[in-house]
Parts: sequence; structure tokens; C-alpha cells
Amino acid sequence: MKKQAALLIAGLFAGSLFAFSTGVHAADTTGTVDYTSGDITFDPQTPGDPSASLPTNLNFGSHPIQTKTAETWTATSDGDQTSPVTTGSVAVSDNRGTPGTGWSVKVAQPNQFKAGQNELTGALLSFTVGALTNNLNSLPTGDRIANNDTLGLIIGQTGSVITAQANEGAGETALPITKFTLNVPANTAKAAAQYQATVVWTFSATPS
Repeated sequence: MKKQAALLIAGLFAGSLFAFSTGVHAADTTGTVDYTSGDITFDPQTPGDPSASLPTNLNFGSHPIQTKTAETWTATSDGDQTSPVTTGSVAVSDNRGTPGTGWSVKVAQPNQFKAGQNELTGALLSFTVGALTNNLNSLPTGDRIANNDTLGLIIGQTGSVITAQANEGAGETALPITKFTLNVPANTAKAAAQYQATVVWTFSATPS
């Protein structure tokens, strides 16, 4: 009788283990999240942070006329060369979610600095950049200005700033501009007037 009882208990215990093991995977729960295609935006604005977008004005200051020596002026908040330097950023926010498209940013200065019919002959506008960044580790590698380099604008010519080739540039890409400089050579005739020129930034949603 004692042996039979022991066998019965052992059998019940084995049966409970078998029942438990077969019930471990009883049901599935599936989670889903759906993303839809977003937009691509050039020069996205960041409220309260002027350094996060392209500046709308470059103030190189007011200076007495002289023609003997070359001049180099830096754009500042009010033109005074001791004031905070004007900075900015060439930025693209690409949330299209479509790999293989790419995009490009180019820059040009169509005309020389002018005051009416007077031209600031030989003046060279340039800007210096920092390091290109991308929050998705998808840095553009196409034709562009190099990190920490300076690009001088040649009148009537277009220069490449950033080119994202196919499968590059998704997410947030930014190229900081650390300063804008205006160089005026010696022996340049000047009128007592305000000279102006326009910088044109061109964005294309394809890497043309």
C-alpha cells in the first residue's frame, strides 16, 4: 500500500508539470505603430535662436572713405566691429521617409555691391562654416563646402553648400555659419553712400 501511494503522488506531480509547461505560450499580443510621410523643409525656423537659421541682413558697418589700404569687415549685430558677430545655419529638415531622393543647397551672389550706379569693384563677400551635423548619422557626402572652410562668393557663379546624395541627409542636417566677411581691396573707388548686394540661397529637393 505504501508503494502504491508513492507512485500515485509521483504521477500526479509529473502530470502537473506537464500541464504547466504546455500552458506557457497561451496567447499573443501584437503592437503596431504607423508612420506617414512628412515634409522636407529648408531653413526651418527656431523661435528665439537666430543662430539656427539664415540671417536676413548682414551689417558690415559704416566706415570713413579711404582707398590706400585693403579693408576687411565682419557682419555684426549692429555693424560695429566690436559687437556680437552675425552667425547662422544652413539647415534642412528631411522627414519624407523616402530613401534614395536626396537634396541640395546652393548659394550665389548675382551682383556686386552697388549704390545706385556706383559699384564696389573687387569686393568679396565670404562666409566661414563649422562642422556639418546630422542627427541620424546620415551625413551628406556630395559636393559641398568643407568643414571649417570659407567660401568666397564669385559674382554670377553658383557654389555648392550641401549636397545629400541618394540615401543621405534624412532627419535634421545643419551646417553652422560662424561669420560673414566683406573684403574690399585697396585702390577701390568709393562713394559716400550705402552699398548693397543680395545673397541667394537655392534649395532643391533632389541632389541636382
